Amino acid sequence: MRLMDLMWLGLVLVVAVALFVLKYEVQNLEDTLAERNADIDTHARAIQVLEAEWTFLNDPARLRRLGLEHLELAPVEPARIISIDAIPFHAAEIDPANAPSSQLGGGQ
Repeated sequence: MRLMDLMWLGLVLVVAVALFVLKYEVQNLEDTLAERNADIDTHARAIQVLEAEWTFLNDPARLRRLGLEHLELAPVEPARIISIDAIPFHAAEIDPANAPSSQLGGGQ
């Protein structure tokens, strides 16, 4: 009977140690999961901020105002629209003395 008691005691100890190790492994996994969920929440908030900023930056009224301030754009007047036949397709003669270097094939 003594041998059987020692076997049961050994089995109980092995199971107790296994449960102890398993408990701490599960706690570590739960901590890792909590960290990952916190990271996901942080990134989700950052995405919301970036989407709000993108919406603000692409506001048509704001872009129109910036275009008027910095690009000096103006609507095209109907008098400026011409037919394709009115566009000269031959190269105009370039005076080398007055031409910029970009027209002469010079450096960039």
